Amino acid sequence: MKNLLLVALSVLTFVVSTADAQDKQYKFKAKGGRVVLRDKSEGSVFVRRELEAVFAERVKAVKNKDAEAQVAQVSPDYSATQPNGQTLNYEQIVAYMRRGAEQIVSVTDLSITIESLMVRGNEAIVDARQKFSRTQRLRDGNIHNVETGVLQREIWVRTVEGWKLKRVDNLRDKKFLVDGKPFNP
Repeated sequence: MKNLLLVALSVLTFVVSTADAQDKQYKFKAKGGRVVLRDKSEGSVFVRRELEAVFAERVKAVKNKDAEAQVAQVSPDYSATQPNGQTLNYEQIVAYMRRGAEQIVSVTDLSITIESLMVRGNEAIVDARQKFSRTQRLRDGNIHNVETGVLQREIWVRTVEGWKLKRVDNLRDKKFLVDGKPFNP
């Protein structure tokens, strides 16, 4: 397996060096049995910083239970595909954000981490890991300790108003605990 990763790394190095004549700095990393190419170009670093600032605004909005600030980050052509194949559109995600803001009692911790980033024109494709601990009123009417986590692909589009979330899919590494016990919503 190690030899296979080294061969893949060598092939990627050759492909990148021959396909891209510009002087860009690339970093290769073996992670979970995969070879990952990380773009360290100035443009990608700049986009990462912009998106990290957007994610910090999202965290602040959730902690303040400010659904409208969350909605402001979503593109009107938003869509999401859930693991069960169900799709959500803009109106559905707006309703979901507003309900969530009403149900949250307090936020213990919320983090959003960019695990990978690819920039294509005015779009950024991000693998974002979210970890969210909170107290929340659930359907049973009672307040519970809720802990969720997910790694998902997000597509962000740059607009004149800033970065907007356009698409979410490929949800994986999901965790959902209610009062410390696994929960299937």
